[in-house]
Amino acid sequence: MITPQQSDLSAVLAELRRRYPAWRFGQLIANIAGWADQDVWDIEDEQLMEAARSHLQALAQREQEVTTLGE
Repeated sequence: MITPQQSDLSAVLAELRRRYPAWRFGQLIANIAGWADQDVWDIEDEQLMEAARSHLQALAQREQEVTTLGE
């Protein structure tokens, strides 16, 4: 059975796949582990989620800043 947390993680990973289409899936996971300062084989799902969400939030903030500067 898939837990709600696993579904949330899948959705966040799907968003990152959309933003980085050239990255292979393993590369995506390795990069997220690096953002969390963890080794890929040691990282827990919660750490993956936190690092991925933090990265997406930072991207959204940068996009907002660029939009604001362009106005």
